[in-house]
Amino acid sequence: MSEFLKREKLALSSEQRYKGFRFKIWYLKEPNSQDALVQIYYGRKIIRKFLFPAYKIFNIPAHFTDIVEGELENSDRGYKIAGSCI
Repeated sequence: MSEFLKREKLALSSEQRYKGFRFKIWYLKEPNSQDALVQIYYGRKIIRKFLFPAYKIFNIPAHFTDIVEGELENSDRGYKIAGSCI
């Protein structure tokens, strides 16, 4: 997926790991500038990458503990919480 997306600049990145997880969020260039590329890492490995509405990117760090706890439970609960916030 990200091979075909052109990243503009790093929007957000986790300063510290939470239970071994961290994230990076990239702004994208046209024609995908309304979205951001979210990458979730465990250690040095990307375990998830997906497009997320750029206007909602601050929900990722706000709910990162929910996302990580969901990952540990093999659940998408944390992603649903982050995606449902306005």
